[in-house]
Amino acid sequence: MKRTLIPVLAILTLLLTFTSCRQDGPAPIRNIKAGPNLLKAQAGQPFTNYTYFTGQNQKALGNVYTKDVLVSFVGGLTADQEQFTLTQYGFVKNKTEQVATDVALLHRVELVDGLNSNQVEQALQELASDPNISYAAPYFRDGNSLIGVSNQVIVTLDNGDTEVLQQLAKDYNAEVLKSIGEGIYLLKVDNASKGNALAFANYLHGQKGIAQAEPDFIVTLD
Repeated sequence: MKRTLIPVLAILTLLLTFTSCRQDGPAPIRNIKAGPNLLKAQAGQPFTNYTYFTGQNQKALGNVYTKDVLVSFVGGLTADQEQFTLTQYGFVKNKTEQVATDVALLHRVELVDGLNSNQVEQALQELASDPNISYAAPYFRDGNSLIGVSNQVIVTLDNGDTEVLQQLAKDYNAEVLKSIGEGIYLLKVDNASKGNALAFANYLHGQKGIAQAEPDFIVTLD
């Protein structure tokens, strides 16, 4: 009996050692409690490279940042209710700093380790579909800074025709908030819009009557 037990124990020891070695580094995504769509997003799909326009110059933002996202909540929720909303998502680690825009209080939300850019995009879709969340958008890394996509877009008109701007905003389910200078307007989007502020700014670029459209980025030192 002893002669047969010794090799079995040795094999079990080797298997345990091999398994523990495989767990070094970030936890595999299968260990993250998340929806099936989030898990599917990890397999074999290329990451999206994002850009925006400043004037007529196109600038690269790269892939979405995988550690944090921006979120705002619908009005009337307590801090505890906001926190409870986030705890329903296994990909959320913590709610950290707050950033106020003209029309909303945005929260920087830290994500769990091990996500890739595609999974963060899927996570944003899941957050945006939550009835307690009014806006969800990504961060991008730029050197030592993080660039967050707020819920606002700054638009400069080509000829001062506000009717064109109002119609473009209506078509996108966005809202013209106010003028912030001669021919310059501040617009806002939320989860009812067709896209976040980055997508809206890119949609406006090149439209008749629009001289310039840029997201009102939130820049944070990392």
